[in-house]
Amino acid sequence: GELRERIEELASRIEFPLKKLYKIDGSKRSSHSNAYFYGFFKNKRIVLYDTLIEQADTGEILAIVGHELGHWYLNHTVRLYISFGFDSRPILIGFILFQFIYSPIENLFTFLMNIKSRQHEFEADAYSKKLGYGAQLRSGLIKIQLKNLSNLNNDKWYSAYHFSHPPLPERLSALEKID
Repeated sequence: GELRERIEELASRIEFPLKKLYKIDGSKRSSHSNAYFYGFFKNKRIVLYDTLIEQADTGEILAIVGHELGHWYLNHTVRLYISFGFDSRPILIGFILFQFIYSPIENLFTFLMNIKSRQHEFEADAYSKKLGYGAQLRSGLIKIQLKNLSNLNNDKWYSAYHFSHPPLPERLSALEKID
């Protein structure tokens, strides 16, 4: 339908190599809503939870997909890999080895990964806003937060250590500061 066409247009506009678009039945397991992409090289797929489609309008979904595509466009996976000392692929093997070799410092690693992940979330939000979806991203994030029953009043240090995504108030504040 219209949503599929608009997502395909967005992917084409930024030359994202979209091969398939899936809707999964996440509502059988929870009310949590999400979107993500996966795949290697020129064989990428976008996945939307049915709960996201029910909870958000087309513009908000496009903004959220734009955020996810920002992770691809900004090479967050590769940058994260390189930032921890790996300079060649395969990424998966590198992460597995890294996990086993450095397991004694897992807490520090978790904290550093969350810092980097949170930075990537802010960058992907900015990218979605740059694509013209600032207002829709804002309203979509608020809807998701409310539907997922997430806490809006997290301790700053607790969330910095435990959460890979910044709390909603921080994300909305950062969105407001972007030109």
